[in-house]
Amino acid sequence: MKAVVLEVSDAQLEDRRRRGLDRFDEMWEGVLHMAPSPLYEHQRIVTAMVEFLGPVCRRRDLGELVLAINVFDEASAQENYRIPDFSFVAKGREQLLARDGIRGGGPDAVIEVRSPHDETADKFPFFARLGVREVIVIHRDTKQPEIYRLAGSRNVAVQTDADGWLRSEVLGVRFAHRDSDHVVIEDVDDSTIRMPNI
Repeated sequence: MKAVVLEVSDAQLEDRRRRGLDRFDEMWEGVLHMAPSPLYEHQRIVTAMVEFLGPVCRRRDLGELVLAINVFDEASAQENYRIPDFSFVAKGREQLLARDGIRGGGPDAVIEVRSPHDETADKFPFFARLGVREVIVIHRDTKQPEIYRLAGSRNVAVQTDADGWLRSEVLGVRFAHRDSDHVVIEDVDDSTIRMPNI
Protein backbone atom coordinates (compact mmCIF):
# COMPACT_ATOMS: atom_id res chain seq x y z
CA MET A 1 0.00 0.00 0.00
CA LYS A 2 1.26 3.47 -0.84
CA ALA A 3 0.97 6.10 1.90
CA VAL A 4 1.82 9.75 2.30
CA VAL A 5 3.08 11.02 5.64
CA LEU A 6 3.26 14.80 5.62
CA GLU A 7 5.87 15.21 8.33
CA VAL A 8 8.53 12.88 9.72
CA SER A 9 10.29 13.93 12.91
CA ASP A 10 14.05 13.88 13.40
CA ALA A 11 13.49 11.28 16.14
CA GLN A 12 11.64 8.99 13.69
CA LEU A 13 14.38 9.35 11.10
CA GLU A 14 17.06 8.63 13.70
CA ASP A 15 15.14 5.55 14.85
CA ARG A 16 15.00 4.28 11.23
CA ARG A 17 18.76 4.90 10.86
CA ARG A 18 19.58 3.21 14.15
CA ARG A 19 17.56 0.11 13.29
CA GLY A 20 18.84 -0.03 9.69
CA LEU A 21 15.38 0.51 8.22
CA ASP A 22 16.52 3.40 6.03
CA ARG A 23 18.82 1.32 3.81
CA PHE A 24 16.55 1.60 0.76
CA ASP A 25 15.08 5.07 1.43
CA GLU A 26 15.33 7.47 -1.51
CA MET A 27 15.12 11.25 -1.78
CA TRP A 28 12.99 12.46 -4.69
CA GLU A 29 13.59 16.20 -5.15
CA GLY A 30 13.58 16.78 -1.39
CA VAL A 31 10.76 14.30 -0.65
CA LEU A 32 11.73 11.21 1.34
CA HIS A 33 10.47 7.91 -0.10
CA MET A 34 10.70 5.23 2.59
CA ALA A 35 10.92 1.87 0.84
CA PRO A 36 10.42 -1.35 2.79
CA SER A 37 13.13 -3.99 2.86
CA PRO A 38 12.84 -6.41 -0.08
CA LEU A 39 11.20 -9.81 0.33
CA TYR A 40 13.13 -13.08 0.06
CA GLU A 41 12.13 -13.71 -3.58
CA HIS A 42 13.41 -10.26 -4.57
CA GLN A 43 16.74 -10.92 -2.87
CA ARG A 44 16.97 -14.42 -4.36
CA ILE A 45 16.70 -12.93 -7.86
CA VAL A 46 19.24 -10.20 -7.06
CA THR A 47 21.70 -12.78 -5.70
CA ALA A 48 21.36 -15.02 -8.76
CA MET A 49 21.84 -12.06 -11.09
CA VAL A 50 24.95 -10.74 -9.34
CA GLU A 51 26.47 -14.24 -9.35
CA PHE A 52 25.98 -14.37 -13.12
CA LEU A 53 26.43 -10.77 -14.27
CA GLY A 54 29.42 -9.97 -12.04
CA PRO A 55 31.70 -12.58 -13.68
CA VAL A 56 30.40 -11.65 -17.17
CA CYS A 57 31.31 -7.99 -16.60
CA ARG A 58 34.73 -8.90 -15.17
CA ARG A 59 35.59 -11.45 -17.89
CA ARG A 60 34.74 -8.99 -20.65
CA ASP A 61 36.27 -6.04 -18.74
CA LEU A 62 33.08 -4.02 -19.27
CA GLY A 63 33.11 -1.88 -16.14
CA GLU A 64 31.70 -1.88 -12.61
CA LEU A 65 28.43 -3.55 -11.60
CA VAL A 66 27.39 -2.23 -8.19
CA LEU A 67 24.55 -3.34 -5.92
CA ALA A 68 22.07 -0.91 -4.34
CA ILE A 69 24.09 2.31 -4.53
CA ASN A 70 22.81 5.90 -4.51
CA VAL A 71 22.50 7.48 -7.96
CA PHE A 72 22.52 11.26 -7.51
CA ASP A 73 21.05 14.01 -9.68
CA GLU A 74 23.41 16.82 -8.76
CA ALA A 75 21.67 19.28 -11.10
CA SER A 76 18.58 19.23 -8.90
CA ALA A 77 18.04 22.18 -6.55
CA GLN A 78 17.03 19.75 -3.79
CA GLU A 79 18.54 16.47 -2.64
CA ASN A 80 17.62 13.94 -5.31
CA TYR A 81 18.73 10.31 -5.60
CA ARG A 82 17.43 6.82 -6.35
CA ILE A 83 18.77 3.41 -5.35
CA PRO A 84 18.31 0.84 -8.14
CA ASP A 85 19.02 -2.81 -7.37
CA PHE A 86 22.05 -2.67 -9.70
CA SER A 87 23.96 0.16 -11.34
CA PHE A 88 26.47 -0.47 -14.11
CA VAL A 89 29.21 2.05 -14.93
CA ALA A 90 31.15 1.29 -18.13
CA LYS A 91 34.92 1.10 -18.27
CA GLY A 92 36.40 4.56 -18.72
CA ARG A 93 33.65 6.23 -16.65
CA GLU A 94 34.81 5.04 -13.21
CA GLN A 95 35.21 8.66 -12.08
CA LEU A 96 31.42 8.64 -11.51
CA LEU A 97 31.86 6.21 -8.61
CA ALA A 98 32.10 8.31 -5.44
CA ARG A 99 32.28 7.16 -1.82
CA ASP A 100 28.54 7.70 -1.32
CA GLY A 101 27.25 6.69 -4.74
CA ILE A 102 27.28 7.68 -8.40
CA ARG A 103 27.86 11.39 -8.97
CA GLY A 104 28.57 13.57 -11.98
CA GLY A 105 26.34 11.69 -14.41
CA GLY A 106 24.19 8.61 -14.67
CA PRO A 107 25.33 5.01 -14.82
CA ASP A 108 25.23 3.32 -18.21
CA ALA A 109 22.55 0.86 -17.10
CA VAL A 110 20.40 0.15 -14.08
CA ILE A 111 18.56 -3.03 -13.18
CA GLU A 112 15.44 -3.10 -11.04
CA VAL A 113 13.66 -6.16 -9.70
CA ARG A 114 10.12 -4.86 -9.73
CA SER A 115 7.76 -5.76 -6.93
CA PRO A 116 4.01 -5.18 -7.22
CA HIS A 117 3.08 -1.57 -6.42
CA ASP A 118 6.68 -0.34 -6.21
CA GLU A 119 7.94 2.87 -7.83
CA THR A 120 10.15 1.38 -10.55
CA ALA A 121 8.27 2.99 -13.46
CA ASP A 122 8.14 6.34 -11.64
CA LYS A 123 11.97 6.39 -11.67
CA PHE A 124 12.24 6.30 -15.48
CA PRO A 125 12.19 10.10 -16.02
CA PHE A 126 14.94 10.46 -13.38
CA PHE A 127 17.11 7.87 -15.13
CA ALA A 128 16.44 9.48 -18.53
CA ARG A 129 17.48 12.94 -17.25
CA LEU A 130 20.78 11.44 -16.09
CA GLY A 131 21.37 9.78 -19.47
CA VAL A 132 21.08 6.17 -18.30
CA ARG A 133 21.31 4.22 -21.56
CA GLU A 134 19.32 1.17 -20.44
CA VAL A 135 16.83 0.41 -17.70
CA ILE A 136 16.42 -3.35 -17.25
CA VAL A 137 13.42 -4.56 -15.27
CA ILE A 138 12.71 -8.08 -14.02
CA HIS A 139 9.27 -8.57 -12.51
CA ARG A 140 9.71 -10.31 -9.19
CA ASP A 141 6.62 -12.53 -9.32
CA THR A 142 6.31 -13.35 -13.04
CA LYS A 143 10.04 -13.10 -13.93
CA GLN A 144 9.04 -11.16 -17.06
CA PRO A 145 12.06 -9.15 -18.30
CA GLU A 146 11.80 -5.72 -19.89
CA ILE A 147 14.48 -3.44 -21.31
CA TYR A 148 14.00 0.27 -21.88
CA ARG A 149 16.57 2.09 -23.98
CA LEU A 150 17.18 5.83 -23.89
CA ALA A 151 15.89 7.54 -27.05
CA GLY A 152 16.29 11.29 -26.83
CA SER A 153 14.89 12.28 -23.46
CA ARG A 154 12.82 9.19 -22.68
CA ASN A 155 13.01 5.45 -22.21
CA VAL A 156 11.55 3.32 -24.99
CA ALA A 157 10.67 -0.36 -24.58
CA VAL A 158 12.90 -2.74 -26.51
CA GLN A 159 10.99 -5.39 -28.47
CA THR A 160 11.87 -9.07 -28.33
CA ASP A 161 13.51 -10.64 -31.35
CA ALA A 162 11.91 -13.49 -33.32
CA ASP A 163 13.10 -16.02 -30.72
CA GLY A 164 11.75 -14.07 -27.75
CA TRP A 165 15.04 -12.53 -26.55
CA LEU A 166 15.64 -8.99 -25.29
CA ARG A 167 19.20 -7.83 -25.85
CA SER A 168 21.08 -5.48 -23.54
CA GLU A 169 23.53 -3.55 -25.72
CA VAL A 170 25.24 -2.17 -22.61
CA LEU A 171 25.85 -5.46 -20.76
CA GLY A 172 26.19 -7.77 -23.77
CA VAL A 173 23.64 -10.24 -22.42
CA ARG A 174 20.14 -11.18 -23.44
CA PHE A 175 17.01 -11.99 -21.45
CA ALA A 176 14.08 -14.27 -22.23
CA HIS A 177 10.91 -15.21 -20.36
CA ARG A 178 10.52 -18.99 -20.32
CA ASP A 179 8.14 -21.54 -18.81
CA SER A 180 5.73 -18.79 -17.75
CA ASP A 181 7.61 -18.03 -14.52
CA HIS A 182 11.33 -18.11 -15.27
CA VAL A 183 13.79 -15.68 -16.81
CA VAL A 184 16.85 -16.87 -18.70
CA ILE A 185 19.93 -14.67 -19.09
CA GLU A 186 22.82 -15.55 -21.36
CA ASP A 187 25.94 -14.02 -22.88
CA VAL A 188 25.17 -12.80 -26.41
CA ASP A 189 28.58 -13.98 -27.65
CA ASP A 190 28.47 -17.44 -26.06
CA SER A 191 25.09 -19.03 -25.36
CA THR A 192 26.78 -21.71 -23.23
CA ILE A 193 27.37 -18.97 -20.64
CA ARG A 194 23.88 -18.91 -19.22
CA MET A 195 22.41 -18.12 -15.85
CA PRO A 196 20.33 -20.98 -14.44
CA ASN A 197 16.61 -20.24 -14.63
CA ILE A 198 15.34 -17.99 -11.88
